[in-house]
Amino acid sequence: MTIAEWERPTWAPGKTGSDLVADFIAARCFPQVFLVNGGACAFMIDALGRNEATGYVCVQHEQAAAMSVDSIWRTVGQVGVTMATSGPGATNLITGIASSWFDSIPTMHVTGQVNARESKATVGADVRQAGFQETDIVTMVSTITKFATKVESTSELARALAQGLAIATEGRMGPVLIDVPMNVQQDPASEQDYQDAFEIFGVPEVAGPTSDELSRQIEQFLSGAERPLAILGGGLGLAGTAQAAQEWCEAHSIPYIASWAGLTYLDRSLPGYQGSQGVYGSRHANWSVQAADRILVLGSRLDNRQRTGNARGYAPFADLFVVDVDPEEIKKFGSDPRYAGAVFDLRGIGDVLDDVEFSYEDDSWRTLIDSDRATNSSGWEVSVAPGEFSPYEAVSALQAQFPPGAIVAADTGATICWLFQAYGADDSYLFTAGGNSPMGFSLPAAIGAQIAAPERPVICVIGDGGFQMNIQELQTAVAYGLPITIVVFNNAGYGIIKQFQDSNTAGRHFASGAGYSVPDLAKIAAAYDIPYHRVASVSDAGPELFSRTLKLVEVVVPADALITPKVDGDHFIHDQFPYDPNRVQAPLPYDYPERPSQLAAKAVR
Repeated sequence: MTIAEWERPTWAPGKTGSDLVADFIAARCFPQVFLVNGGACAFMIDALGRNEATGYVCVQHEQAAAMSVDSIWRTVGQVGVTMATSGPGATNLITGIASSWFDSIPTMHVTGQVNARESKATVGADVRQAGFQETDIVTMVSTITKFATKVESTSELARALAQGLAIATEGRMGPVLIDVPMNVQQDPASEQDYQDAFEIFGVPEVAGPTSDELSRQIEQFLSGAERPLAILGGGLGLAGTAQAAQEWCEAHSIPYIASWAGLTYLDRSLPGYQGSQGVYGSRHANWSVQAADRILVLGSRLDNRQRTGNARGYAPFADLFVVDVDPEEIKKFGSDPRYAGAVFDLRGIGDVLDDVEFSYEDDSWRTLIDSDRATNSSGWEVSVAPGEFSPYEAVSALQAQFPPGAIVAADTGATICWLFQAYGADDSYLFTAGGNSPMGFSLPAAIGAQIAAPERPVICVIGDGGFQMNIQELQTAVAYGLPITIVVFNNAGYGIIKQFQDSNTAGRHFASGAGYSVPDLAKIAAAYDIPYHRVASVSDAGPELFSRTLKLVEVVVPADALITPKVDGDHFIHDQFPYDPNRVQAPLPYDYPERPSQLAAKAVR
């Protein structure tokens, strides 16, 4: 639905700035606002409560509010809204706002601010603070929002609402914040304010090639390719064109891989899909990158969890063409002659690809790829000692019981690696805050997803460390009767940090094992009156774990369970730990040295 199709709320005498905010949210955004009340935002929350078209969800911490609304767009494609008071309420939003910023998720954050007459601008000196809890949240979030402003009148508020939503949802999407002083919340809103708030705010189009020009550029790039490969990223999913890109790859016999952000949007059962790449990616997908000669990248920023910290060692003998909506993501490749790119809104990539005249009929590349897929091992076999319950076994056993159409909110650390590495093909929707990757994200994200999509089963997958970061949100799930299955992988520590310490600090597990502690999760569940289940073997993973009731499922895995495979230090992405000299993989068509640091400058074209 376009902005023009929304019903315009009616102005009436007596409406205030707070009413304008509530009416705007009702018409343009997801109508349930996630919030914690406070004095500086109380008038706006009162307006939400009085408005028949809006409501609110009381979370226990503002951080959880920001993480909950991040999942709204991911789940139902509407902009989620938070509301928080000045000072600590606003600053508590920051980690969640950063998550939306790095993952290009449009969210709106409305914060209360002290009365203008009480602000430090009135005292005639550069004091740190004048009004109670007065804090310059706009400056604080300016580097992690697309638009942040403090309004001084209802007319400015009206324009900021229209402008903020338009900016959040156009181009490379992201969060916005509007700081509203208490006097503006109480001031009368005029009929003109209502007209301004609901006008369509124009945002400049992305500057780049036309669809026809980009089609010709891709044609030229792929011409003469002997081993073409496509990388399909999360940007395609956010643009709604992942399926079109996948269908094009399948129709043209171009093998393709995904980033973690992109894989959930793909049918991973199709023959052209080769897995997900990166430091913790699949061995076969990484081998495919290193064997290709032309790589078309659609909607992936190729961060250092994909290319590793040594980007020179990533596809050093290939040419890459990157299509992204953000010009800075193209600019970052600088003078590296291997890379070319185009700035383009991926919402139109389907038409571009349909117009690409490209035929690839050489079976030798597919034969080579199929050979590696058949022989290259997963690397999971050494995660735990023989006979112990492997986290990879756990993921497969649990996923086999997922109900159709499940939404799966994933957290961070070792748990997310095990989950994404072992995740099979199904119709579930899996997401995480991949860029910021904050511990504790997935519980409030699951809450937001369940409230946005009450008809769908929602599953939270989180580690014991992340669970404790937002454990208070169990009360939110209980209070709203949300039928979420909360799966806690308990390895009694920060597994991904332990593994880093094994490689870099002689295995001294300070503050990741030594000094870290976990409560009795069964007692935690009992305290919140939540049913508890324990999974310590494959046979414990039954369908009852995912029935439509709130429950906590503790998955007990060894404290020393490893993430495997994993790229270490000065290693190529096709050379991941564990290092087995007897491991079989298809031969690479290039002469790679043992380590990336040994690459001659002339070898990297």
